[in-house]
Amino acid sequence: MQRILYVVDDQPQVLEVAVLILRTADPQWKVVGFKDPQQALEAVKSTPPDLMLSDQVMPGLSGSELLDKVSALSPATIRILMSGHVALSKLTLITSAHQYLAKPFDPTALRSIIRQSFAAQARIVNPGLQKVVTGLRSIPSLPLVHQSLLRELEDSRTAGTVIANLVADDPGLSLKVLHLANSPLFCAGCEVTNPVDAVMRLGTDMIAAVVLSQSLFRHYESLQLPEMDLQRVWAHCWETARLAQHICREQGLPAKTGEEAFLAGLVHEIGRFILIDNFPDQFKAACDQARRAGRPLAASLRETFQATSSEVAAYILELWGLPNAAITAIGALDDPQRDSAQGMTISAALYIADQIASAKFPPDSFLIEGWNMDYLNSVGCADQIPVWEKLFSQTPGEAVAN
Repeated sequence: MQRILYVVDDQPQVLEVAVLILRTADPQWKVVGFKDPQQALEAVKSTPPDLMLSDQVMPGLSGSELLDKVSALSPATIRILMSGHVALSKLTLITSAHQYLAKPFDPTALRSIIRQSFAAQARIVNPGLQKVVTGLRSIPSLPLVHQSLLRELEDSRTAGTVIANLVADDPGLSLKVLHLANSPLFCAGCEVTNPVDAVMRLGTDMIAAVVLSQSLFRHYESLQLPEMDLQRVWAHCWETARLAQHICREQGLPAKTGEEAFLAGLVHEIGRFILIDNFPDQFKAACDQARRAGRPLAASLRETFQATSSEVAAYILELWGLPNAAITAIGALDDPQRDSAQGMTISAALYIADQIASAKFPPDSFLIEGWNMDYLNSVGCADQIPVWEKLFSQTPGEAVAN
């Protein structure tokens, strides 16, 4: 399948290198370079590209401004912004782009980002989901922050300094990390009182997951909808993440699997806020319908959008390059049997944790969907549900205000 890619950069040498990298990456990619953002915009009007890669700092029209205009002209175009390093302390959100690429960029990373973006787009088979994602005008862009933090934390010599800097800039993050490190669902033993010690106990992936989720929720703080309280959803996600990781660990799954389940739990509700932000009237109508019918909100959202909020979240997270297992689990949350994997998996752990957490920390005031017993029996853990429910009910909630 032929793909059209536009690359925009006012620096001729950078433009030439980027175009060359992409032209040699795949013979099906038709790559066109533009030094002038206005010329690129005119080209979009006549031939919309599948993907646009744009520098940020350009004369006349910045990259973010260009991509804003591209979003309006061609919503289906995947938009990637290039620029210099973004300070981790700022956790900048750029809503005009699906992804953010640091300059100077790594050729392998550039090719990988574009391939995974096309793969995410190609996997959409649900017409309803296709309509939703092509209609999105505002999407938070976070991968640079997330990936940069991971890279810095991986170096044990500098991890303490990185955490100290983050804590100095954001005491709220320190509180979350300490609560998590001392969670009885996570581990028992000596109490951790220092954020640097907390990261040593938790590991870099979990710290990065907390930063990622916190940034996402902060992006949506300004949304005003009586039916959807941000702090309530955050509390639900936090508890779901803790329990999902606990289930993975108890079932003997690898530590990495538990960390990915924790990440999935933290961000599994992001699809709701993307829908609210982009389709406020339709979302409110779905809420009103659910209220009148006395049924779960998820069912009304499926009717209204012909897609689930979990599917929307999975699509965006795949564009960002998050772990495949976490993406699969989130995408299958409303219909866990679509995941054909056998036995206890991230998908199963997330589904169970989400259901149990919903009883104590419901994300909204709507009716909670019942258990899918056929799925639980197929996983082979139906008899464990009462045990996990009792454990969670006896554990004090540890959600920290965002």
